[in-house]
Amino acid sequence: MEISGLTPNQVAMLDEMWACDSLEEFEEFLSTLDPSERLEALSLQRLVLLEALDEHVAKMPQYPDAARVIVDIMGK
Repeated sequence: MEISGLTPNQVAMLDEMWACDSLEEFEEFLSTLDPSERLEALSLQRLVLLEALDEHVAKMPQYPDAARVIVDIMGK
C-alpha cells in the first residue's frame, strides 16, 4: 500500500498507528492525542481504509455489461 503526499508528521503518526496490535490498543493511542491530533489520526485511518478498498476493488473482475447499464442510467 502506498499513500503519497503525506507530511513527515503524518508518516510518523501512521507508523505509531500501524504498531497497534488491536482495536483496543488503537483506541488507547487515540486517547493520548489532543483533539486536533485525534482528528488527524482518524483522517489517516480513513485514508488507509480507502486505499485498501481501492486495491481490493482493482483486483475484482470487471463486468462490462453492468458498466454499460450504469452509464446508460447515469446518462438519463
